[in-house]
Amino acid sequence: MTWRSTLACWIAAALLGAYYVAFERRPAPPSEIRAAREKVLNVYSDEVTAVTLRREGREIRCERKDKRWQIVQPVGAKVPPDLVSALIENLTDRQEAEQIGDAPKREDLQAFGLTESSPEVEIELSGGKKFSVKLGGRNPSQTAIYVQTSVSPRVLLVGLNVQYYADLLYDAGVHASKSVAAK
Repeated sequence: MTWRSTLACWIAAALLGAYYVAFERRPAPPSEIRAAREKVLNVYSDEVTAVTLRREGREIRCERKDKRWQIVQPVGAKVPPDLVSALIENLTDRQEAEQIGDAPKREDLQAFGLTESSPEVEIELSGGKKFSVKLGGRNPSQTAIYVQTSVSPRVLLVGLNVQYYADLLYDAGVHASKSVAAK
């Protein structure tokens, strides 16, 4: 075999490979689990200008100023800006969720830990639009929590990071308000 015939075989193989990739290859159909996944809120994290956490009658509000997150309520609270960013990213474009129920009844919501007194995270976008996410209880295997958004009555299952970041933000706000009250 000469170098010309070898080169011709390689060119033919490359052309056939390119044709296969461009026209013949089909993506695998999504699995049932993958098909049930969706976003908690269908917004991008960089659109968010403010976030408010309401829990146990207290409110912690953070606003983005000069591209950095700052707690504005309670006054004097200090929280790493990355903590607020992580909470927002886990509720917007980076977090996938699994839909558990379309339109559950009130008694079903209580089974998911979603009651009137459940913690709530409100997200405000640059255009003034607001969304809220109610945080419920953990799933039976203790690996995720149930949430419900103001967008629809559906119940979603999301990773524990949402609860973890909300707890850290709440603790920072509560400790700040206690230290300000003590002064």
